[in-house]
Amino acid sequence: MQHRGTVRFRFRSSEHDVDVMVEGEAGWVNSVREDLGLQGRVGFIQPISGYSSDDESESGQEGDDSELLIESISEEERLPGPTPDPSSIPAVVRRVGDLDVQARISELDGPSRSEPQIEYMREFLESIEDPEPLSNNLSGDPMAESWLQILLTLVVREHGHTSLPISSIEELVGEKMNRQGIDLELFLNRLWMMGRLEKIHGGAEIQYAPNPSWLIS
Repeated sequence: MQHRGTVRFRFRSSEHDVDVMVEGEAGWVNSVREDLGLQGRVGFIQPISGYSSDDESESGQEGDDSELLIESISEEERLPGPTPDPSSIPAVVRRVGDLDVQARISELDGPSRSEPQIEYMREFLESIEDPEPLSNNLSGDPMAESWLQILLTLVVREHGHTSLPISSIEELVGEKMNRQGIDLELFLNRLWMMGRLEKIHGGAEIQYAPNPSWLIS
């Protein structure tokens, strides 16, 4: 392999306590190696700037600085496919803050979201008959679980929210579930461990969200 450009030659021999390093233009480094008797496969050469050629015969005369530089690779050789055309990509220029998210959601017919009205939900829960206890009794209190299921289904389907804080759950159905305070928290935590609820940390207090498969279909 033939080197061009700036190279570094290094030879070490711990047996003879020899450490040789020669750095410079490839032709000059090779001549120094010959003078020292270190030509051939002795030591190793590291290109610093330039390129290597497997052709043993050099074509042309060295001396032009441009020949010592790494030959640039054309775009066609580096990138597969056609040459990229930036002009074919439509430009979208928008000032920060100009995007009306709610308007865009309305255009896409996305579900609207409204703040849950505690009084409205309380009136609705008071107006319905007591639900049937859930047939799956793993929670230990199928009637309480049924009331909670109705409440969270109402929050998700009617208001577009995904969770409620513990205080709101207690205010709306705590009495119907016959669970308040720590008793309610333990019951909600049990449903979370069963995979029927998701626990959400952050904010003023812990919130609970229903597993979609657990909601009333």
